[in-house]
Amino acid sequence: MRQLALITGIICILVGIYGYTQGTPNAVTGMVSRTALIPAWIGVIFTFAWLLSTFTPSLHKHAMHIGVLAALIGMVGAYMPIKVRGLDFSQASVQGSVFLFVACAVFFVAAIRSFIAARRSRA
Repeated sequence: MRQLALITGIICILVGIYGYTQGTPNAVTGMVSRTALIPAWIGVIFTFAWLLSTFTPSLHKHAMHIGVLAALIGMVGAYMPIKVRGLDFSQASVQGSVFLFVACAVFFVAAIRSFIAARRSRA
């Protein structure tokens, strides 16, 4: 799970950077909205969970729960641009949202399976 947290974190950070650099600038200000960097912040949470789990093994369980929470927030947050704009892949926000949703969903499912397996092994 640790490696998956790191990989998911890196993917989310790259999605945030991509969304910010490729996003459509505002007509008034000429700048891309800073909300395009939200996936990067979610990636930072995944990376923090990886760091916590790697360097403090006694907190592995808690760190992975933080990762699952970040995945859930990422999936819910990625859904809105897809819902509003549809699957119009010509827009960077939709492209990033799909990548964010898939990355977070993969981590979420893997974490739930891992939690179930850990519970069964203790019983």
